[in-house]
Amino acid sequence: MRRLHADERGMTVVEVVVAGLIMVVGSLGVLGIVDAASRNTFRAEQSQAVANVMQAEMERLRQIPYDELALEELPVHVSDPNDPDSRVSSTTFFFTGRDKTGLKPLVYNGGTNGGETIEGGTVDPGPTPFTTGNIGGEIYRYIVWETCPSALCTDGRYLKRAIVVAKLDDTASGGTARRYQELQGQFVDPDVEPAEFPSQEPGGGNDLQWTLWLTDTPCDQAERLPHPESEGDHPSHNTRGDCADGVQDENVPGAPDLLWPVAPELPPKEDEEEEGFPGYPDYNYDYASELEPQPDADEGLQLLPGGECGGAGMTALAAGAATEPDADEDAFRRVHRWLSPPMPATGSGDDVLLTGEGTLSLWSRTVSEAVYKGRVCAWVFVRGYGEESITDTMVVNLGPPQSLHFDQFESSWPSEGWTEVSLPLSFGYAGEGGALPLPEGSRLGLAVAVGGDTPTGLQFLYDEPSFDSRLELATTGAPPPEG
Repeated sequence: MRRLHADERGMTVVEVVVAGLIMVVGSLGVLGIVDAASRNTFRAEQSQAVANVMQAEMERLRQIPYDELALEELPVHVSDPNDPDSRVSSTTFFFTGRDKTGLKPLVYNGGTNGGETIEGGTVDPGPTPFTTGNIGGEIYRYIVWETCPSALCTDGRYLKRAIVVAKLDDTASGGTARRYQELQGQFVDPDVEPAEFPSQEPGGGNDLQWTLWLTDTPCDQAERLPHPESEGDHPSHNTRGDCADGVQDENVPGAPDLLWPVAPELPPKEDEEEEGFPGYPDYNYDYASELEPQPDADEGLQLLPGGECGGAGMTALAAGAATEPDADEDAFRRVHRWLSPPMPATGSGDDVLLTGEGTLSLWSRTVSEAVYKGRVCAWVFVRGYGEESITDTMVVNLGPPQSLHFDQFESSWPSEGWTEVSLPLSFGYAGEGGALPLPEGSRLGLAVAVGGDTPTGLQFLYDEPSFDSRLELATTGAPPPEG
């Protein structure tokens, strides 16, 4: 019998089985990657769809007359923490989030305002089903009374806040159930809104509230620039210098952006409308276009992590007007600063004094929608001008403990859509009887950074009607800078 050569024997059964197993295991890995990519894509589509739905709903509420901006009926409390109605407590609502803080009274038919019964409210609290493409869910609406300056609220309440919440339906392709997302906005009674900000001479007894909105306009401008005149998408502004330095990027000290005492205006409506959504232009511009880990998910300002909030290095970046490039070429990408218009003169000629409480509200989310912890650092300061010098004086966080900075830490920073994060402020100064003087011509300043214990950067959206990041200060005897 002729003996077979080695290359004529073929494959054994064992070899075939092993080869098949290798193919199966490899295919499972590829299928897992494809499945994960599909899920991530679908979740990104969900986030964008929900953001569009909430923004459209908020703009619809803005078209309702102020007197009708009240709930048709009270929403009912539920115990499920994944249901936004879990934040309802009798006739009040925890407006700042799921951690049951920020309790404010609801505005509803049957409630009272200045002793008068509220009626004629036309806002349905929901839930109202919505569908966009293959994505569906429910919309919840809440209207609460907002904290109002005493000069506007002597005989009633004239400031409201609307909270729009979108809760997605459970879907197999979306993975596990997603937490709801929300959008908030303030509404002022147009019949009582003053043409100019209320003011008072130093030493007065009434608490006055300043609201200064974060803009994308450099502070060398006399007023906020409308989009897209403010450049739309652009590289990070270097805000390490002073207003006279003008717009700069890269490692060149430039003008801080402007803190402006007027809220962002709703842009003119475009002629054409997408089905189901108002035809407003998209002003969610990217203010750091050179930092693009995931272009489709990155908007607004992206800040890189810095160091410890209270550390000398971070404090030095937050204060002072740099005149030369920094040794760290990314220093300006770690701290972003804003300045108000110059303080006006007072009738008495005396310096106004700054002391009190307030809130810094920032619309934020993680970069690339990743899930990780995060910390925001903030400093409030007064920039004074001498003949040949610029001096930044920090307000003191009265704590406890006392420090020169404010910060907010979240073990899981918002990642699924823009979320309003609030930093409570209680501030004063070591001298002048605990108050910080603001001489004529000085500017109020704000610096924001990302703490070093954040794994990667965070992003912030502002200068847009639905994402109105702002600094609110309730102080005594001080007029705000004029717009």
